[in-house]
Amino acid sequence: MIKTVGIVGLGALGVLYGSLLLEKMDREDLLIIADEDRIRRYQAEGVYANGKKCDFRYVAPGEGREVDLLIFTTKYMALEDAAKMARPFCGEQTIVMSFLNGISSEQMLAEILKPKRLLYSCVQGMDATRVDRQVTYSKSGYIAFGEKDSSRSEAVCEVEEFLSRTGLAYQIPEDIRHQLYSKWMLNVGVNQTCAAFDVDYGGVQKPGKLRDIMVAAMEEAKNVATAEGIPLSEEELWYWVDIIDGLSANGQPSMRQDVLAGRPTEVELFAGTVCAMGRKHGIPVPQNEEFYRLLKGNN
Repeated sequence: MIKTVGIVGLGALGVLYGSLLLEKMDREDLLIIADEDRIRRYQAEGVYANGKKCDFRYVAPGEGREVDLLIFTTKYMALEDAAKMARPFCGEQTIVMSFLNGISSEQMLAEILKPKRLLYSCVQGMDATRVDRQVTYSKSGYIAFGEKDSSRSEAVCEVEEFLSRTGLAYQIPEDIRHQLYSKWMLNVGVNQTCAAFDVDYGGVQKPGKLRDIMVAAMEEAKNVATAEGIPLSEEELWYWVDIIDGLSANGQPSMRQDVLAGRPTEVELFAGTVCAMGRKHGIPVPQNEEFYRLLKGNN
């Protein structure tokens, strides 16, 4: 049974899920893992979820002890250093999960931490926004997770029991890797369009040039994913477009938040990956090549 949890990364997702778990867990069992400099900043400035200060327990690597569940919620650019820092918290029985965007964080965690129990996962449906140490959200979304081979393993059962016990919404899809690629296709379109053209969701919800650009980028992601052996469908693409159409017009995806805040973007996860796969399979990806050119300057 999962009792102790470590969270690495206090961006929007880390604060959102950390604050929700704090309501259901003993404070001593929920560890926010960070280096000493970050811990001092968190303690001095405070960390807030929907205006309420989070009374997190911060733990530096030197205080590391094996946890039952280790969750990564960093940005992809910080994942390598974060994984190395978190090594003292990953033991033989630790279940490791990544809530990051994209399709490659599990591979990096496998190489660095070499965990015995690594589940594939993604989070969907939340609307969290971070400004400095303030995170606001109205929808907490859900966690999709599973084994790479879709088996009903002991680790899957333990995480399911834990999420049920703590009241966090979840799904166990038939094919978690397919779901990761499908969400990646969404982000390739909406994240990059809103970031590159400085618009909220409303800018892509109505017919016109920006909506066409978003769909074109998603089509390219669909094509290269299919070439990689993950067949994404046209129906899935338009499912995600419908989801975008139902979001608040004034909301904004994470990449646009990063651009506005002057933070590095995850363009390598999106356009960078599409372009690399396009070269590998000889598939034209002109829209993502343009996104890469436009957004690389923000890094």
